[in-house]
Amino acid sequence: MDIGQAIRTMRIKQGMTQSQLAELCGMSFQAISNYETGKALPPKSIIELMCKVFGVPTSYLLMASIEEGDFPEEKRVLYRALLEPLRNELLEVKNKK
Repeated sequence: MDIGQAIRTMRIKQGMTQSQLAELCGMSFQAISNYETGKALPPKSIIELMCKVFGVPTSYLLMASIEEGDFPEEKRVLYRALLEPLRNELLEVKNKK
């Protein structure tokens, strides 16, 4: 899951539309759409703002965006054992494996 997918999942979990999130963050609907689809990468200040709107720490959203491929091969066992279950719990994402 990348940061855009994590934002989308958090937004939906919060019961918000893209337009509602955009309004709460003081930005355009198109900016939210671009972040969620990966057309643009949100800067740190926007990630922090979104987390404030979601009512979660910034690390919560960043942890949710980590993927197995972000780790060297020898560390992926650790990812699968620790980070993937934690990320899934944070986002309440069903494991599709």
